[in-house]
Amino acid sequence: MFPFALRRPRIADWRGWLPLAALPTAMFVVLLALGGDRWHFYRAGPFEGGLHNHNTAKTLAIAENLSPAHNFRLAHRIRQDQDGGFGYHLYGRFPVGGFAVVKIATLPFGNDLAAKLIAARVLMLIMFCGAAALVCLSIRRLTGSRRVALAATLLAFSGLYAVYYADEVSSESVMDVFGAALTFHGMTVFVQEGRFRQLAVKTCAALLLGWHVYALLLPFIALGFGGETVALWRSALASGEKAKAARAAIIALVRSRYAALAAVSILFGAALLAFNIANEYTALDGEAAMSELPLVESIAKRFGRDEDYNQREPALAWDIFLRRQLYRVGAAVVPYALARAVGVDFPISEAWEVALAPAVLGAAAVVAALIALALARRCRLLVATAVMFGFCWGLPMRYNTFHRWHLYEGLPYMGLALALFALALLGARAALGERLGGRVSLGLGAAAALVFALSVFYAGQLDRYDAGSETNKATLADFSAIRDAARGKRVGLASGWHESWGVDGSSYWSNQMRYYRAGTSVAWNSTACDEREFDFVASRYRDDSLNPLTPESGVAFLYAGLSPLELCRAERRRLESLEPAARAVFDVYLQDGAISYLKSPCAQADYEAPFFAYLYPADAADLPAEHRRDGFHPWNAALIEDRGAVFYGACLMTLYLPAYPIAAVETGQYIPGGGRVWEVAITSPLDDEARARYERIYQDAASGEPAARAVFDLYLDGDALTYLKEPCGESDTRGRFFLSVRPADVRDLPANLRAGGHESLNFDFAPPAGAAFNGKCIATRRLPDYPIAAIETGQWIPGGERLWGVEIVVGD
Repeated sequence: MFPFALRRPRIADWRGWLPLAALPTAMFVVLLALGGDRWHFYRAGPFEGGLHNHNTAKTLAIAENLSPAHNFRLAHRIRQDQDGGFGYHLYGRFPVGGFAVVKIATLPFGNDLAAKLIAARVLMLIMFCGAAALVCLSIRRLTGSRRVALAATLLAFSGLYAVYYADEVSSESVMDVFGAALTFHGMTVFVQEGRFRQLAVKTCAALLLGWHVYALLLPFIALGFGGETVALWRSALASGEKAKAARAAIIALVRSRYAALAAVSILFGAALLAFNIANEYTALDGEAAMSELPLVESIAKRFGRDEDYNQREPALAWDIFLRRQLYRVGAAVVPYALARAVGVDFPISEAWEVALAPAVLGAAAVVAALIALALARRCRLLVATAVMFGFCWGLPMRYNTFHRWHLYEGLPYMGLALALFALALLGARAALGERLGGRVSLGLGAAAALVFALSVFYAGQLDRYDAGSETNKATLADFSAIRDAARGKRVGLASGWHESWGVDGSSYWSNQMRYYRAGTSVAWNSTACDEREFDFVASRYRDDSLNPLTPESGVAFLYAGLSPLELCRAERRRLESLEPAARAVFDVYLQDGAISYLKSPCAQADYEAPFFAYLYPADAADLPAEHRRDGFHPWNAALIEDRGAVFYGACLMTLYLPAYPIAAVETGQYIPGGGRVWEVAITSPLDDEARARYERIYQDAASGEPAARAVFDLYLDGDALTYLKEPCGESDTRGRFFLSVRPADVRDLPANLRAGGHESLNFDFAPPAGAAFNGKCIATRRLPDYPIAAIETGQWIPGGERLWGVEIVVGD
């Protein structure tokens, strides 16, 4: 049995409180020292898609825009029309308090956007460590042991989601963890001392930061009120005067503090929600129906009441959802350092919900928590509340917590981890005896500190350095300078800049742009190459002859006394003075970290078809994880809507490339659902270093025995298939390579490929997949990581004949 003592620590003994006071400070130092580079938006780790950066940028933009001038509206973008009126892109899903806290923390730094980003991330780290301190104090109160409290807290805060999202600036992660910890501490004091007012104040403060606290209140109020009800009715039934006792029981239930807590939390949350709804309603001039407000539409989606949204999410089957939740339980409960030590990974892939090890760990944690809850003799209410926290959030919010990139939704499962570790450590201490148990708990505390430090370190290593971060840092500085120079003026974003910019941050880059533009008196307007007059024009295009006002900038330049049209005309003149890298319907220029498309004269029929580009890096490791199997970064856009402009009969569009070296580009236009209108391939010439590198790779591959011989010799080595040929000419590489992989177990294939029984990994002979040098040719294609039974490969002319083909049997 687990003796959950209701001991209150001796506050007068300051030496007993010193370790608890040192805990948040030590955690903060460890997070800063071992947590990786936390000071930029680019965090290319296992949680691809940029949500960590996306949420941070979005929250910062909303906080920047939060001001009396806009009636404290929660808007991630504010635009100003020519007549001076404002338009708002609203985001009222979360209470205003979290954004206000970020606003206060960043306010002293003026227009220094980089400093504001650092200040906001530091604020999140402080709140993360503060949450740990509150949790530690709560466990100390419940167990009467500071060593158990310290060890349990450190272990619970060592889960993958905790250490990875420790600095995400968002109401969906750290702020909600802090709010839940604050409320749980209030619950602990209330259960022990009956201090209801403190609990009510802490609950309201937590609700100002986010809605997750309701998932903590739900089991606490339901179980507490239910327990009171059962006890009162038992007492009434045992009484001789049952009618009188029953009336007294009803009165007691009406006056129940659990009922009062429910009323306080509901009324306060309703007031916060009403504030957001009123702001959205007035921002839309009172013309939108209530059901059309962004906040109301968001609520409908999150609770599965939007049929159109539901139809777009056909994978929301309960079995898949529950497997994903078990996955998240495993990732949240098992300290990341321990998972790494035993070789358990938490992969994020197309079939991540069937990752066996994390799901098994999650299921084991749930079973262990239920057993521990049954064995706990006292304080079951608080233990049950902590255990049920994550489930009470995940189940009703199924349509939100289902999505693979919403992994931060697994943070509430930290409550289950806390209950497990506290009960296990307390039980071990009781079983070993006070003296021996104290020594063991001291050792476990030291081990927990090491586990936390290693977990932070390993999570920091997940963030692969991205060369785009250098561009981002330059952009932060450049926009700070632009905001200073254009204070109170109207600025046009020229050359099809609009909301997004290049492929560096995918669609999530738009939130970063909104942060750069937020919170100033500058009236920003996204524009094409037109003659509208602005006080200033900002562009990525640099032309020293036009005297940019920010000549020291590296990425974004500000001009005065000219229109966006003049910038576009200058860019056209510059391009026309160069030799195109390729000629087709459009002339294609590849230079200065960008691809530019130019056509003159140009009619509507020329730009109606969308553009595409496949970007092949010199090193495939530079690609985001979701594109590494393909070996290229895909991109597409419509000229007018996205990054292009038409002026004086000419069409111009520019795609800004990622910061990593590009070896080849395949680009053109296509008809959606049909074929390609035109396409060209542009290959960067190999320098001496690249030739030497390919020569080494060729010699290493050729040292083994080929798995098959055809026009190319084929070498199968681990997870890659290599094609070699010498001598090799242009005719040998004109065909497209086909590669069909048949797995040993068809269940390893994605669900949509299982009927066919194979996976196609076709590719073109272009760097980095293929290269021709010194009369030799080499191509390499990575293979899937599942067991392979057979491979069929060769070359063919698209729309024509097959040039050659072979089959390689890998396994029986």
